[in-house]
Amino acid sequence: MNPITSASNPLIKQLRKLTGSAKARREAAQYIAEGTHLVESYLTTGATPLRYVYAESATHNQEVAALIERLRELAIEETAVSDTLFESLASIHANVGILIIFQPITTSLQASQTTVVLEDIQDPGNLGTILRTAAATGITNIVLSSGSASPWSPKALRAGMGAQFSLHIQENVNLKEFIKMSTIPTLVTTLSDTSENLYDLDLARPVVWILGNEGQGVSQPLTNLADTQVHIPQANTAVESLNVAAATSVCLYEQYRQLHR
Repeated sequence: MNPITSASNPLIKQLRKLTGSAKARREAAQYIAEGTHLVESYLTTGATPLRYVYAESATHNQEVAALIERLRELAIEETAVSDTLFESLASIHANVGILIIFQPITTSLQASQTTVVLEDIQDPGNLGTILRTAAATGITNIVLSSGSASPWSPKALRAGMGAQFSLHIQENVNLKEFIKMSTIPTLVTTLSDTSENLYDLDLARPVVWILGNEGQGVSQPLTNLADTQVHIPQANTAVESLNVAAATSVCLYEQYRQLHR
């Protein structure tokens, strides 16, 4: 296959839009996963990407070559590009060698299972870290407000290390209605002095965790709807509270500890 070498090629223009523009990704409902790990994570789900693109010299890499063989079995669009052109497309400064264009996997939430509800988490790095933590602790239900970053953006995918592909993610959800309809206990993280200490709670059961914006935390209307307000104790109260990714990790691993003790 002769590699594409021209930056004016229509496919290259499309790829530039998808790697560089959240609006373009949202309107096309198409996203990009770069590198062998993310491509492997996607394929492990059994889903089929729309297209794959690889750098001309990447076929000499055993991991990339093996992925190309797997992708060829799916009979989808295949494109080779020059190394220089591929490097200019990649959203990270690394020789990732291969990328796929995919559409998010549509799944339903698992009923009566622990769920992480995220209100307006705007940093894709924080979001990806939270999703990776959820997957690591066996939690698959994720609910995002309309003000949250996309879990499928290049930065979120890198931070999540592809955990997104193993999760049940619902985006643009009306969180007030979701919390009102919950059939399991809802817990909201807060700094309130009257809230419950995380380590005093019974977490050996399904719950809904509600966590909020990096700067403002969970909004008051959502806080008021929760069954229980929770805080993470700190030895040094002069230090600012944990950021949302760190706080989520503490909460989810405490629940994991209680479930597996």
